[in-house]
Amino acid sequence: MSRILIVAFAFTLSILALGISRQALAEDSPLLGSFKQWQAFRTTQDGKLVCLVSSKPVKTAPDGVKRGDIFILVSFFQEGNVRNQVQVLVGYPFKSGTTAKLSVGKSSFDLFTDGENAWARDAAIDSSIVKALRAGATATVQGTSQRGTATTDTYSLSGISAALDKVAKECKF
Repeated sequence: MSRILIVAFAFTLSILALGISRQALAEDSPLLGSFKQWQAFRTTQDGKLVCLVSSKPVKTAPDGVKRGDIFILVSFFQEGNVRNQVQVLVGYPFKSGTTAKLSVGKSSFDLFTDGENAWARDAAIDSSIVKALRAGATATVQGTSQRGTATTDTYSLSGISAALDKVAKECKF
């Protein structure tokens, strides 16, 4: 796994530990703001700026399946000048050798999986995904767990453009 992916995963875990859901703004909080269904964050790791926007699904299927935290994130890393890195956390280990499918409107993207995470294969696909997310109303992520359970998570895209714009303004590098 590349260093940027490792940093992304570590940052994601630290944000999850803070309780990402609609927390109050505080001086020492990495939360830049909440924008309808999306939040924007800024912090540093090893002296380098790291920013992201994230959201939880508004619907998960099938009902009653035990899962951990479920999020979609778009991250920005000063180290390596990484922008628009899309990551999905599904709350279970993906079945080995499978991909996840991210759909926005008529656009569909296959994401590679590793553990509980899924990513686009390159920066060009990340940029295409972010463009679709900005233009769409909902996004769905479909995947298959290690146990063979097919899941679908639906995300509202209400607020994503405002969250991305906030990160662009606050996280210049």
